[in-house]
Amino acid sequence: MALPHRRQQLAKFIPFHDLTLQQVAAALRTDTVRVANLTKGHTYPTPDEIEALERLFGLPVDVLFEPDLLVFRDDWPESQGLRQAATKRAELERLRRKAGE
Repeated sequence: MALPHRRQQLAKFIPFHDLTLQQVAAALRTDTVRVANLTKGHTYPTPDEIEALERLFGLPVDVLFEPDLLVFRDDWPESQGLRQAATKRAELERLRRKAGE
């Protein structure tokens, strides 16, 4: 699944809650570059970042990001790379459909 590379709602909620990128980065235990990339849809949030954002804003993460960015909300891939993870995910989906037939 390709990253959307579009501005996410997270970008609007940061100033709305009188927060800075530095404050959000501190809450996520990351740096401002990563937060900026999250707001632009250039990277996937990790499950830990999703939990931290939900606590910080008091909103479900579905409000902050497009669904395409939440594919790893429950299970972050191992360090094998996103392409291999997507291949495995597609194979699992194919097997699930086959089992349901």
